[in-house]
Amino acid sequence: MKILFQKQKGNPALGIAFFWSMTLGTKSPTLISDHFIPELFYDYFLIKKGSIKAVDSRGNEFTFPQQTLKTLHTRPIKFVFSTPLILFGARLSLKFAESFWGKDIKSNSFIEQNWSTKEPKDLATFAFQVTETIQKRRESKTIAPLLSPALDESAWLGGYSLRHKSRLYKSVFGISKKEMWSIKNVHSFLEQTCDFASQNPRIIQHVNPEVFYDQPHLNHSFKKVTGFSPVEYFETSSLLQDNLMSASYNEILVR
Repeated sequence: MKILFQKQKGNPALGIAFFWSMTLGTKSPTLISDHFIPELFYDYFLIKKGSIKAVDSRGNEFTFPQQTLKTLHTRPIKFVFSTPLILFGARLSLKFAESFWGKDIKSNSFIEQNWSTKEPKDLATFAFQVTETIQKRRESKTIAPLLSPALDESAWLGGYSLRHKSRLYKSVFGISKKEMWSIKNVHSFLEQTCDFASQNPRIIQHVNPEVFYDQPHLNHSFKKVTGFSPVEYFETSSLLQDNLMSASYNEILVR
């Protein structure tokens, strides 16, 4: 199997972390299972060739239309790729959700969208089309940003009651503050242990005492979010997410 992953700079002001493409080439049509754990990113997919099916932890299946927005997930999912596959994508930050024009961005869901009106010939064309769509359609949901990139609440948000803040988290991001921090803590562990020099980026074992006070605490929290123990996760196949996580963590380091 031939794997090609490419990345193009996004537009942080619009909540676009980066654009990407992935090509999976096989000698004959093949089904490939690929695991995907929760992250604090929304992902926009455009399938140029092949097909994708998502299966959640409860066994529910979803067949992707050509263009799909993945919201924040609090449970792991499995993708089943039908090759040969040519896939374009946009990785979108929490800032994107604060100006998303759609009414429903609930968690653990896939929303059919149409951000690219003409099938893009390459990644640059896809990036241009998606950027143009977001620029034209974006609508601010609140008077100011809710969170900083480090998930600190803004001053104006801090002035509201816990109940009102909870409603804002759910309506804007689709998940609660507690769920957000559970995902954040898992990725604080992974971010610090990702081997960026690897040609096939994987994770090495490490415990950050500022986030997890001991190994059992890490194991419990990690499995609650991902469905795997750390050791099980390291041994699990993840073609797409390994590349997306490596690119995302490198973006954080650059900032």
